[in-house]
Amino acid sequence: MAKKIIYEPSRSLKQYRLLTGRTSAGSIPPKVSLRTRLCCSSGGHVHLNIPLISAAMQAVSGKRMAIALAQHGGISVIPCSIPIDEQAGIIKDVKRFKAGFQKDVVAVSRDDKISGIAKIIKEKGYGKFPVTSNGKGDGRLIGIITRKNFDIREHAQDRVSQHMATKVITAGVGISLHDANMKMVKHGIDVLPIVDKRNNLKLMVFKKDMEKHLDFPNSSVDEGKRYLVAAAVSTQPADRKRIDAVISAGADVIFIDSSDGYSDFQAETLKYIRKRSKSISVVGGNVITAEAFDFLAEAGFDAVKVGMGIGSGCITQAQKGTGRGQATALIDICLARDDHFSRTGRYIPVISDGSIANSGQIAVALALGADSVMMGRFFAQFTESAGGLRQHPTMGPLKEYWMEASARARNYGRYETRSELFFEEGVEGFVPHVGSMYDHLGETLLKLKSSFSSAGCKSIDELHKDSVVELQSIAALEDSDVHGVITQQLFSQH
Repeated sequence: MAKKIIYEPSRSLKQYRLLTGRTSAGSIPPKVSLRTRLCCSSGGHVHLNIPLISAAMQAVSGKRMAIALAQHGGISVIPCSIPIDEQAGIIKDVKRFKAGFQKDVVAVSRDDKISGIAKIIKEKGYGKFPVTSNGKGDGRLIGIITRKNFDIREHAQDRVSQHMATKVITAGVGISLHDANMKMVKHGIDVLPIVDKRNNLKLMVFKKDMEKHLDFPNSSVDEGKRYLVAAAVSTQPADRKRIDAVISAGADVIFIDSSDGYSDFQAETLKYIRKRSKSISVVGGNVITAEAFDFLAEAGFDAVKVGMGIGSGCITQAQKGTGRGQATALIDICLARDDHFSRTGRYIPVISDGSIANSGQIAVALALGADSVMMGRFFAQFTESAGGLRQHPTMGPLKEYWMEASARARNYGRYETRSELFFEEGVEGFVPHVGSMYDHLGETLLKLKSSFSSAGCKSIDELHKDSVVELQSIAALEDSDVHGVITQQLFSQH
């Protein structure tokens, strides 16, 4: 018989609903603030302007995702299951990214086939390519080719030289974003290559990217106005080199990436990080009990990540029998967090990781005490995610999505094992591609603000203090879903 058996079942976020509170003029959606504490820092806390974090997954958090989410006010965690140089390189690119100026662009050569460009368009979604002498982003500029210059089916075997534009308007290194914008407006162009005196390509300015910069005044930035970006590391001794590299690259926060964070290895890794840097913030986890939170809090972690075995493609509970319902884990740990704060005066933010599919579940997680939420599948559906884009004959565009414990990722460090001892705790598959984050995330944030407003709260702190959350019966949950209606989508499928 087990040492202890808990007979009260743990609960999912899906089982709870926010009750309405009194909405005042000060808590209408336009007045709601989504600003939150990500983690402790030497100066108090690192803040985000929206409580959203993209997961440390190969299929999710790359350079494009990190920049896009930071522009919206969140943060990405670059995964530790990629080579150290690649991870550090992404962090450096995000930190030195000048909004509107793109450094690492995909270039082609005049001798490349159109079929090769078509493959890049399909996998990455890019539509405009500089043509350079060496086919690389630092070569001598000789033209521009866009998807409008050719028909993929008719011209697949043609060379780039047969369709590229050779008369290209350029600008010199050092031009300001404002002057670049004015030049593009003057000439009616969507892309402006930035070249040196020898016509070597240095940067690219895309009209869409420039408009994004102007449209996002609430970006999450550091004291130097550079975008915030986080890095994942494992507790494996071999990752000490990775820790050194991401600190040198300029990561703002380090997440110790582990499916089970209640371990001495987490505390030992934190000690090493503190020796390397006194100022960088460190997030521990994942954990699912108050005892585990207390352990990480006493060790000195700056935030704690909560969740086990409840991700969209996670099979940990089936493989190992370990895990817990996310709502119960959050309630338990947030009570421990509040108790720790009352005893010590140090508020350690809690991050809810997993089991979140929509804006309603984000709102419930925050109301139960989370300060922010980490999501994988949610962000994988966007163009900016790191997974490739595929076209399915019946299901339409799909984004590749695989878990860090899948055979494809083989993230040994996260699962504290070696290659010969590895077994899968996650699946590989696809998620529907909905389009760009720039076109869709705003709606999610509006829904979230509306949830706050209906609860009578205008901030996450008020949601923690004043909201009322109720456990629902199965019948009540059935009533809350579409029922008794043949939807237009279902009708069209038949």
